Order: sequence, then C-alpha cells, then structure tokens
Amino acid sequence: MVTTRSITAAELFQLGPDAPYVLIEGELVEVMSPQGRLHGKVLSRLNSILDTEIVEPGTGELLVGDVGFVLTRNPDTVLAPDLAFVRAERLANAGDGYLELAPDLAIEVVSPGNTLADIARKVELYLVHGSSEVWVVRPRERTIVVHHADTGKTVFRDDETLSSPLFPGKSLALRSVFRPR
Repeated sequence: MVTTRSITAAELFQLGPDAPYVLIEGELVEVMSPQGRLHGKVLSRLNSILDTEIVEPGTGELLVGDVGFVLTRNPDTVLAPDLAFVRAERLANAGDGYLELAPDLAIEVVSPGNTLADIARKVELYLVHGSSEVWVVRPRERTIVVHHADTGKTVFRDDETLSSPLFPGKSLALRSVFRPR
C-alpha cells in the first residue's frame, strides 16, 4: 500500500520561486511554465494599464509574478494567479511571504496548455475563499470573462469596456489589452 502525505504551504515555499507548482488541498499540482509570447504580451499590457490607469495609489497592491495566496489550511491550498489586486486594508498585517488570504481580484491569462477544468477549479477556489472577482483572460478569443460569487459570469469582448466595483469610476477598454502591436 502506497501512502502519501499532504504538503504544507511552508513546504511549498521552501521549494523556492522557480518550483512549478501550486497546492490544492495539500497536493502539489504542476503548473505550466514557461508561457508563450501572446500570454506575456497580454499579461504585460493588462498589468501596465491596471497599474497606471485603473488602480488608484493607496487603494491596494497590484501583484504580478505568481505571488502565492494561501486560501485554506489543513489541508493547505496555495494558488498563484498571473495578476492579483488586494485592497490596502487587507494588507495591514501581511508579511513578505505568501499572503494568508484570497485576493480581491484574481486574474488568470489562459494559455494553450490550460484545460477548462483547471481554470474552472481555480475560479471556484478563489470565489469560495473570498475573492470578489476572478477575471479569466482569453487572448486568442480576445475576451475577458468576469466571474462573481453571487452574480455568475459576464463575458466582455474586445470592443467592450469592463468596469468593476473594486475600481469605482474607472473602466478598462479591452481593445487596449488585445491591440495588435
């Protein structure tokens, strides 16, 4: 009989930043790495637009680069969205390691190797554990699907503008995210 033991968030952290894993209910799940050019372009544009035009200084932190979020303990679940936003008041006691909370906004940029089941599972985990919104960015389709825990999902196309209660008075023109270069 083969037995396996659960991995903790601390053990995942010890693997280092280059370890290609997230943790779901104590089980290591390999994530894709590295990503392709289209993924990188769209993620870079989205980060730049959110940072310079959407997120007001002092309202929170925009985090890029697979920052770990501990969603549950015993067994531990640690996810790392492509991009995330956390409101300032929720960061008051945060250290430099993994954040012990769900981001207010988690953004996943879909790559060819992602499965719909993997993306759906991440969306569910973020929303169940406290994220207000999850944006699933689909570069090839030029859409952003915005998921909310209470209202379901809305699909925005590249000729539309997306607004979020997280960023009052601000809106994101999808055309600027998906524009050719």
